[in-house]
Amino acid sequence: MSTLSTLVLLMAGLANSKPAQIQQGKWMMWSLVLLQIVVLAAAILLMIKHRPWPAAIVGITPLFVVIVLIAILVKIEW
Repeated sequence: MSTLSTLVLLMAGLANSKPAQIQQGKWMMWSLVLLQIVVLAAAILLMIKHRPWPAAIVGITPLFVVIVLIAILVKIEW
């Protein structure tokens, strides 16, 4: 949910941006999508191996990445 919300916020923020900022925003969005896919696969594999707590920890890591990304974007006033 945090990744989806961040993608929506990034798309909304790119509406009146310069071409360089649009390219940077696209890279951020694609990296978030890739991170989410990797985390989802890792969490599923951990659940298959009957390790629910490590799967939960791995599954929540995108939230921390999104929080750090938003803090950085607010700090640099992107």
